[in-house]
Amino acid sequence: MKRRSFLKLLAASSASLAFPSIVRAETLGLNGKIAPSNRIALGYIGLGSQGGSHFNSDLSNPQFQTNGICDLDAVRVKKALDSLQTAYADRIGAGSYKGCFTTDDFRELIARPDIDAVWISVPDHWHALPLIHAARAGKDIYAEKPLCLTIPEGQAMVRAVEESGVVCQIGSQQRSGSNFQRAVQLVRNGYLGKITSVQVGLPGGGGRQMKAPLAPQQVPEGFNYNMWLGPAPDAPYYKERCHYEFRWIYDYSGGQLTDWIGHHFDIAGWAMGVNQTGPVAIKNAQATFNPNPLYNTATAYSFEAHYANGVMIEISSKNRGGIRIEGENGSFWMDRGKNEFSNPEWATIKFPTSGFHLEPVDHTQNFIDCVKSRKTPICPINEALRTATVAHLGNAAFRTGRSELKWDPDKQVVIDAPETNGILTRAYRSPWQLPV
Repeated sequence: MKRRSFLKLLAASSASLAFPSIVRAETLGLNGKIAPSNRIALGYIGLGSQGGSHFNSDLSNPQFQTNGICDLDAVRVKKALDSLQTAYADRIGAGSYKGCFTTDDFRELIARPDIDAVWISVPDHWHALPLIHAARAGKDIYAEKPLCLTIPEGQAMVRAVEESGVVCQIGSQQRSGSNFQRAVQLVRNGYLGKITSVQVGLPGGGGRQMKAPLAPQQVPEGFNYNMWLGPAPDAPYYKERCHYEFRWIYDYSGGQLTDWIGHHFDIAGWAMGVNQTGPVAIKNAQATFNPNPLYNTATAYSFEAHYANGVMIEISSKNRGGIRIEGENGSFWMDRGKNEFSNPEWATIKFPTSGFHLEPVDHTQNFIDCVKSRKTPICPINEALRTATVAHLGNAAFRTGRSELKWDPDKQVVIDAPETNGILTRAYRSPWQLPV
């Protein structure tokens, strides 16, 4: 390089050092800010009560960047998009923000290269297909409970996640709470001694009374009802069928039992160490149903889940809500934000790290940490299937009028009860198919 050229270059470099362009600390990841390149690019599938709550909360989470929104209700999509654009404009200090993709087809969102992970919060009959598509596309997943509408769906979902190696957190958020973790650690570390009784209380009821079938209703403008039905049987539109009310209709869910199995029962199974297997039998099953032309899930129910190692967990809508575990050394009862210990010291005792030890963490933060570390989240999909299976077996017993079902937890099939086949497996409406 000639000396004159060198001096010109040096002068230009000095000028740029003396008068630097202004770059936001957030862009560089300085001052505790998270650079955009280090955020998890999210796509939301479903913006109902649970999905909408997570969406609104995550807008202020600097570890996320929502790049896609999918919902079948155009009103919800617009409301969410307006909230996102306002929040992100404030985040970047600009007058406006554009750049979030919207659709009513989850496949379009999953196919986008600017999506790292998806948040699935849809009715139960739609849990399987978006999750399997997302896993096969290499997207990490946070999915709401219960895992699946049917056991075969759950098996296909587990295979897709395990074969792809994606991170998949299921929304049984009680696993991340200090109160419920205390319950699990008390049992797993032997403080109660030999366990003599495990009782789980879940809600009953579900769906209002109706004396006659509903009159035909017009599908609201902007609501993709055919897509909402998806793989479920064709059926006329009623607003009482969709959104939150789907829970009380067996084509789409399993009532309060499936809605809550991933909470209190999940904790009880975790405490008893049976969360990675299934029961060998369902016994003493009984239920009553709402005399309703639309809502047909059990409104009061009880049954026992018996395991090969001798554990028996009683599940009933008549039990006190929460979890009660009794042992030879004492007992406790646990619910959200509430607990009762026969030994007051159990409320504050510090568990040694050498035993069965858990660290409370926000459920969403656990998902974020696992996306970055590639570790298994606190509620992995295989255990969520085992939990959901108990509800599906209970519902199969109720609907066939059987008080007992035998189950092979290794092969995951019912033994000597062929009448349950049409209940534990559902046919998909064309053109939808369950990937194998």
